[in-house]
Amino acid sequence: MPPLYELSKELAKINDELITAEGDLSPDLEKRLDEVNLAITEKAHGIRKWLAIVEGDGGALDAEIKRLTRIKKTNENLYERLKEYVKKNMEIADKKKIETPIGTFTIAKSPASLEIITPEAVPDTFKDEVPAHLEINKKRIKEAIEEGYEVPGAKLVTDRTHLRVK
Repeated sequence: MPPLYELSKELAKINDELITAEGDLSPDLEKRLDEVNLAITEKAHGIRKWLAIVEGDGGALDAEIKRLTRIKKTNENLYERLKEYVKKNMEIADKKKIETPIGTFTIAKSPASLEIITPEAVPDTFKDEVPAHLEINKKRIKEAIEEGYEVPGAKLVTDRTHLRVK
């Protein structure tokens, strides 16, 4: 069976012949028209079946994406819980580093992070205008505090630690 685009061309050719014949449908033209229409219908039927398969695959892929996303989230949560477990026990044992044949655990000082205690007390100079409201710019506040300025409503937190896994 010819491809759909060839069938469409044949149908256009038949249409041109019908116009030339002033609408007179000869038996030969009628036979060709029926054959082309039948072939187009069969082709469309095949494409529709294919679309149903592709559509079904889309649903199956969506379900698989959801399943894999759940597995990924579970693994991420487990990873974080295991890290926290090791860190807690290293702190209890007052160990800063544990070396193993396949990797090292090290308790390291976390970089300073900013904690906004009272957002209303933060001066407007440290806020960015976002449509309809001001938004606190933590980066600017952190830089100002590190340079020695006191910013009301904010403090620099420097006593946190995190576990590095290599």
